[in-house]
Amino acid sequence: MSKPGRNDPCHCGSGKKYKKCCLEIDESQKVVPLKTAFAESSPEERIERELTWSTEAVKMVARHFANRTNGLYKPKEVNTVLAMWSDYANVNDPLIKKAGVFTAALEYVLCQTYGYETTQTELALKYNVSAGSISQRVGRLHAFLADDSPARSNKAGQSSSTVPNSRMVMEKEMQHVFDLLANQDFSSTEEANAFIQQHLQQRTGQAGRRKQSPEERARELVYEAWEQQDPERRGKLAQDALLLDPDCVDAYNVLAETIASSPKEMAYYYQKGMLAGERAFGEPFFEEYKGHFWGYLPTRPYMRAKKGYAEACAEMHNMTEAIKHYEEMLTLNPNDNQGVRELLALAYLEVENWENAHELLERYEDGSAAANYNRILVAFGLDRRSPELPQLVKTAIAQNHHVVPYLLEKKRLPREMPDYYGFGDESEAKIYAMTHAHLWKVRPELLQLLEKSR
Repeated sequence: MSKPGRNDPCHCGSGKKYKKCCLEIDESQKVVPLKTAFAESSPEERIERELTWSTEAVKMVARHFANRTNGLYKPKEVNTVLAMWSDYANVNDPLIKKAGVFTAALEYVLCQTYGYETTQTELALKYNVSAGSISQRVGRLHAFLADDSPARSNKAGQSSSTVPNSRMVMEKEMQHVFDLLANQDFSSTEEANAFIQQHLQQRTGQAGRRKQSPEERARELVYEAWEQQDPERRGKLAQDALLLDPDCVDAYNVLAETIASSPKEMAYYYQKGMLAGERAFGEPFFEEYKGHFWGYLPTRPYMRAKKGYAEACAEMHNMTEAIKHYEEMLTLNPNDNQGVRELLALAYLEVENWENAHELLERYEDGSAAANYNRILVAFGLDRRSPELPQLVKTAIAQNHHVVPYLLEKKRLPREMPDYYGFGDESEAKIYAMTHAHLWKVRPELLQLLEKSR
């Protein structure tokens, strides 16, 4: 087996990069470690050593999935789905009543992603569960994979896309399927599935024979960049991609999140990415796909650029520009897979546009801490004597009581955003207070109302 790269995790398990840990020792002793780089780990190693699990029940599902798929699929394919399951469980903390239901759903997602032909009915028989329960869990997993909102990763100043994650790996696989189907004309779903299965399972060999366009090669470089932990290497891959395709939107996104040192520089790269996407798509395209933009895979780099640009504008206090782009994103994609509504609500509150903030909160009827506590701010902004205030406070505290001590400064906020949060937990409260506390501090009447309601 090959030796890890200099920037790969060290084989000793220290968590450090190989070059900063055992590289010198191994080279002096001419050792080639048995443990190889991350992608070559077995599913069992991934489960036990490399992935994090929120509960033992979630880990049990992972083990069950690895055991029941052993020998049926490639280890790399199983590893990708295991990483997605770890991410999903850490964010959603699923209730596991019967391990076979989620295990069957994971196998179905794997088959869909990599082109294996199976049905939910067949998997229901295999795992002794109902097809309906599998369908329900598959829907949740698909919603998670389509969701690019900040709930997954909330490091201060860092997008979840700047580090390797299963979502980008899965998007890459989905893009390969999209490319395969782009120029085909099938008479039935069965014919399409057979085509995908035939070609995806031999993709490695075919990729070497089929000549890729410069745009396709650029896109592959960007996917590689997303998976890189080394910022210098990531930036170099993005620049190489732009040499092949000057309109490669995600290359600009990578540069914005990797080499930009200020919000102004980030806005510069994101805006170039946006403009590149608009040139590539053309105005009729936006009209055709408006309303379900994110669901069409090639639009996602553009939507990432647009969101990044709006966030950079907000950080520079250019709220007019930020609001414009947030609103456009929700027009293009009302399902809001990227969590734009919370950013737009905060922007409305910053400029005291209470009417639009109220309409937005009513439109989405979100049960999060941000929505519930923002409803209090909006009601107060519209009418300081609103009779709804006591009930809104009661509802917000019932949903997440952890918020109040942070807003009242009874608890000290951390320096960095939590990595993950769930509805109602303390991490959600920290994130809300870190981003909204200044709006409460200038309204002492509301703080007093919180104090009385504790």
